[in-house]
Amino acid sequence: MFFKLPWFSKTKKVNYGDTQVMELDFLVDEFQEAMADIQDPVRTRLHAALISCQNPKDLWFLRGKLFNLISKYHCESVAHDRVSRLDQKLQFFVSHHPDHAPEELPSGPMALLH
Repeated sequence: MFFKLPWFSKTKKVNYGDTQVMELDFLVDEFQEAMADIQDPVRTRLHAALISCQNPKDLWFLRGKLFNLISKYHCESVAHDRVSRLDQKLQFFVSHHPDHAPEELPSGPMALLH
């Protein structure tokens, strides 16, 4: 007897949570919030780099530095959680903003490979 199992037909929908981000400044604020509890000179340099970001691609290249900073002061799990939330917001931004396209980012958003 053949039958369909209910979980084979369902596709996992991406949940962006509260990702209603439509301005690049909001994304920069999210990056700064992710490292707000860290006191380090690298944070100051990263903050200066965030201020000069002009497009989502600039933010994409800073996320690796942010991941390293967070994992240095917390743990890799915390860093992964914080950066994955930023990835979701960045994905939402490039997918829904009329001036930007997902092709602007170096690779498909945005899983960390460890």
